[in-house]
Amino acid sequence: MSEGLAAALAAACSDPEVLGRLGGALGHAACAAASRGLDRSSRVRSAEAARAPLPAGLRGVHPSWIEAGLAGLPDRARAAVAAGGGSEVDVWLARWATATIPALPAATAPRITTPDSVARVDATTLTAWLEDAGADQLALALGAAGQGAVTAAARIVGDRLRAAVARIALAPRAGSLGPLRAALERCRLALDERALLRIGARAVAPHVDPLVRRQLVHRLPRPLGLAVHSELAAAAHTAVGDVPRWAALVG
Repeated sequence: MSEGLAAALAAACSDPEVLGRLGGALGHAACAAASRGLDRSSRVRSAEAARAPLPAGLRGVHPSWIEAGLAGLPDRARAAVAAGGGSEVDVWLARWATATIPALPAATAPRITTPDSVARVDATTLTAWLEDAGADQLALALGAAGQGAVTAAARIVGDRLRAAVARIALAPRAGSLGPLRAALERCRLALDERALLRIGARAVAPHVDPLVRRQLVHRLPRPLGLAVHSELAAAAHTAVGDVPRWAALVG
């Protein structure tokens, strides 16, 4: 599902009752697009985007997702994706290879400030943000266990955890990282090189809508993106009161 598809549906039918029958994230996104209103030029652009051989912003997708889409397809599909279409067969192949990839906005945001900006930063900034969020949660969870526990964990996950210990005592994080009980539960996983990223995904999940979740994971290498997506999906319905406040995530 992509933002372009939701806008295209809203352009074709502005009746929220009809769009609501779609259900799920696509229905919600289409209803939201319809509620914002689309002028004639916006409707034309949305319809054109829906017919495009490739999703918008494909260059912002990590190449490993494109490679996965091309797996099992004839060599002609690779050429069709590189050329952005061609004949009717080439267009079909390009669409098949990229069917599961959402449209991505340009990565023009220097840092994350709003939930929407999560999809507008590059992979390096996104990864660092998730790891910082995870480090904050792990520092909170280990706080009661003492410095020895922090030192032992930092040997595995790195110095980002030590920085978080000092950071969470200050505004805007102090008192805004969610209940200790929830942090402890969030940090129940094997500590390895992906632990902070996974914990961070669990912490931010309720703040990020389904479309942005799909967009952000496609910025990352596919194995990493799949792991992050799994955590985001599992934690999406966590009560907002059990996760860090948004200000604590971006402060």
